[in-house]
Amino acid sequence: MRGNSHVRCRAGENLEITSKDYLLPSTVIANPGVLVGLNALLDRCASITLVTGEVIHRHPDTVIVVTTNNNYAGCRDMNQSVISRMNLIIDMEDPDTYTLAERAMKVTGCTDKTTVTDMAETLRDINERCRETMVNDGSYGVRELISWVQSYMVCGSILDSAKYTVLSSVSSDPDNRADILSSCLEQKYAA
Repeated sequence: MRGNSHVRCRAGENLEITSKDYLLPSTVIANPGVLVGLNALLDRCASITLVTGEVIHRHPDTVIVVTTNNNYAGCRDMNQSVISRMNLIIDMEDPDTYTLAERAMKVTGCTDKTTVTDMAETLRDINERCRETMVNDGSYGVRELISWVQSYMVCGSILDSAKYTVLSSVSSDPDNRADILSSCLEQKYAA
């Protein structure tokens, strides 16, 4: 935000703020149809008429950034009419194993680069196995890697720490957990 790093918005202020030269703050919109209602702000007319009859004009310096996490629990696909109004669309790939390991090491303070990189690679294997077997009721991302590394730093066992962090997050189904344990973890870390 220009000159203001702490802007608080109440209901309706996102429209009001577009009439000023700000970067529109990030918001969570549960119903993707809401963005469709704002399409007129994104068009060349750059204005929207509220139900009260008031017309809100988008300031020419306003930047509207829309983000989403594709295929992430709780996120819905964006409406094509909104996507078609975006001037620039950037698809960001998941970070590579090295980047995941570096992030986990910075957060945890762990300096064992070889082990953390190996754990990040294992997390990729788990991700691939979950895709193959259509396990999609859990989470196996960077936060789980960080928890795994922290647990490993305490207990000293990669396999034991995985059971209480990554494995417990990957699925609520015991059969899915057993499959991930045998196919991705025990094969690699069993003593």
